[in-house]
Amino acid sequence: LSRETQGSRLSDKQFVQGYIADSYAQLLQFRLMVLYTAWEIDKYNDYKKVRKDIAAVKVAMPTVLHDIAWRAMQVHGALGVTNEMPFLGMVTGAAVMGLADGPTEVHKTTVARQVLRDYQPTTDTWPTEWIPRK
Repeated sequence: LSRETQGSRLSDKQFVQGYIADSYAQLLQFRLMVLYTAWEIDKYNDYKKVRKDIAAVKVAMPTVLHDIAWRAMQVHGALGVTNEMPFLGMVTGAAVMGLADGPTEVHKTTVARQVLRDYQPTTDTWPTEWIPRK
């Protein structure tokens, strides 16, 4: 809001506004995902029932942190990559966060296996939603 470039505030630039909108939406989605998972934990009190969503939160967090910090770093230009701003440390921290509770790939595998348990294979050669068959 306070930085100006090329005769107007940086916050008035559409590209920056796009970054802000993307970051806001991504953070809001993540917060709702965490709240939903916490609600499930309270409701079911059963780790196995909530395991998929806990793993999904663990998958999403490093990406959300990385993406938002990267956008903020970009908006701040050269200052954004100095040790005077926290963004570079956040981007690096996102990579560490992806490993802190096991590799992200392990959590993704957990999510995929849990999701696929709710579906059955088709007995036909073609997918069930294949339009010509319908």
